Amino acid sequence: MTELDGAIGDDVLARPLHIHMSDVTDWAPEYREAREHVLDAAGVSRSEPRYGEMTVIRVFSPDVPVALHGDGETQLDCGLGGRNAWHVYPPSGLSQEENEALLRGGHFVPWREMPLFATYDLHPGDGFAAPPRWPHWIEHPGPEPAVSFEVGYWTADDVRNRKVWDVNWLLRKARLSPRPPGESESLDRRKRKVFDAMTVITRKGGEYRGV
Repeated sequence: MTELDGAIGDDVLARPLHIHMSDVTDWAPEYREAREHVLDAAGVSRSEPRYGEMTVIRVFSPDVPVALHGDGETQLDCGLGGRNAWHVYPPSGLSQEENEALLRGGHFVPWREMPLFATYDLHPGDGFAAPPRWPHWIEHPGPEPAVSFEVGYWTADDVRNRKVWDVNWLLRKARLSPRPPGESESLDRRKRKVFDAMTVITRKGGEYRGV
């Protein structure tokens, strides 16, 4: 964390920075129309529930990268300035243990060589949908600051999988070897119930209860 030294446009050229502005539509409601445009352009059905929706603006100094990591939610990323080059790898690039720890401080993962799925080099006006749990890293080549506008959200399936991964993380802490989501629906259902019970005890994650 640091404080800006002057205007954003000047500071990002003076030193390497990653500026993250979260919950943009809460404090700048004029961006709600842009968010709706992104969802429309991506063909996102309004009849399907979206959880934990967030709108983010990011500004990067030229050549400042984002290290290899994974995200649990879908991200619709749009280039506004400079270049945002996403290097995306198949979900098999994350181990079972890394998926379990993704939301437990394991967002960033050690670098490893693996087959590249695709690179999406976003210039202003370009967009890209990053699927959940596909590892990726991002570079911002060129002399100009890179600016992006992002809409992120969890689908119901993403939430259900997250519940299983989170409970598996606890089971592994107990030195057990849990099965990943999708291998046994009966086990997954029990783990989702455990997650929901934990939201009552911890008073966290209640918005996902019953999903």
